[in-house]
Amino acid sequence: MRRASHRGFTLLELMIVMVIVGVLMTYLLFSGGDLWQSTKVKEGRQRLSVLASLIEGFRTAEGQYPDDRLDPEVAANQVNASAEALYLALFDADYSGSQPDQDWLVNTDGDESRKQVSSLPTRELFEIGDPWGNPVVYFESLHYGDEVVVLAGVEEEFEEQRVSARRHPTTGGWQGQGQFQLLSAGPDGLFGTEDDINYSGG
Repeated sequence: MRRASHRGFTLLELMIVMVIVGVLMTYLLFSGGDLWQSTKVKEGRQRLSVLASLIEGFRTAEGQYPDDRLDPEVAANQVNASAEALYLALFDADYSGSQPDQDWLVNTDGDESRKQVSSLPTRELFEIGDPWGNPVVYFESLHYGDEVVVLAGVEEEFEEQRVSARRHPTTGGWQGQGQFQLLSAGPDGLFGTEDDINYSGG
């Protein structure tokens, strides 16, 4: 009667298998991270496009683009002012047009309005955020020459940044002349870098 032979893995074979699994896991980790980031960039572009449509809808209903300036009587500071002004315009209690998704709202500077000024039951002074949780900066063309202060960063490590409207890289003229601009800091949370996402009206 023959006995079945049971042969186990040698130490060398186990080590080879572990190395192969490690290489595969590393590849999946890095390629998966790139895929995830790419998806968020697409979401960021889509969000700006939706916001642009809402701004055009506001113009149709109100006869002008939303103001990008925040009344000093509403807030104690001017940090995130252009983003907060856009939020207040689209969430104004008297405005009956379409509004952004409330899940997009962020408040990186944690401030409140001095009085109830929006249709929402809170005095929290929100900004409309990008997929990374940073404010989307809004410039109305009348104020393209102004610089705004924004609190943005990566993973809620926010820092004050100065942001200006975009100029056309070839002509040097303003992008979206006579209309508006929307700017997202992109994945790195820093305005003025290559991964910024922007939309110019038109």
